[in-house]
Amino acid sequence: MNYLLDKETYELDFFSQKEELVFNVLENKEVSLTLLNIEEVSSIHFELSDNAILRLAIFAQNPVNSQKITANLGENSQIITYYADFSVDKNKLDASINLNNRNAYCEWHLASLSSKNDDKEIAVSIYHNSPMTNGRIDNYGVCKDNSKLLFSGISHIIKGCHQSTSHQNAKIVVFDNECKAIAKPILKIDENDIEASHAAVVGKVSDDHIFYLTSRGLTKEEAKLLITLGYLKPILKGFNDSIGEKINALIEGRL
Repeated sequence: MNYLLDKETYELDFFSQKEELVFNVLENKEVSLTLLNIEEVSSIHFELSDNAILRLAIFAQNPVNSQKITANLGENSQIITYYADFSVDKNKLDASINLNNRNAYCEWHLASLSSKNDDKEIAVSIYHNSPMTNGRIDNYGVCKDNSKLLFSGISHIIKGCHQSTSHQNAKIVVFDNECKAIAKPILKIDENDIEASHAAVVGKVSDDHIFYLTSRGLTKEEAKLLITLGYLKPILKGFNDSIGEKINALIEGRL
């Protein structure tokens, strides 16, 4: 199914639909797009013309067996993505953003909660295919019970793409000894005149933080919930209030 985005705001629900989705943002258009119940869609593709801006919000709350997200960006175009991953059981996501022309810009923000027996593999990559392109990936997760959570992805600046910047952050808080969390961002840099960095942190909830909060009257479970909200709640700024309330309820219910 092919969509031409020419209005300012869209909220689309794809419950039980499996066809591939293609979204086109025309030149000089600025669009806010919220996608709901996309878990059964195997492929989602975005084409941004020159000077286009797409503010994208995706909310996943059901199993995602295998999904590919791709985006091609024109000159001076921007894609700013907020992905709220509160899916259950599985989430196998592969996202690739191609910065194909000068001054193309990408921000990717993801928050993921993995609990019970969830098994999640989330790979997000940005490919700098033109000079003066800018990309940033921020993946934050909480892993508990017997679940698995993997963050990976590549920031690739090819030869000739000078004055480009690429940054990755992958951080996971681990709650239990039985869960498994991995963060492995990768930089592939073929050009000298660039700015690039990556950071990967996987660790348990700080005992000092728990002690401090419990000493102020919170129970241990309330302290863990507060810390979790601090990791996951920033994703809410990409969503309207009604969806934000649903996400809040999912976080509290699954903890």
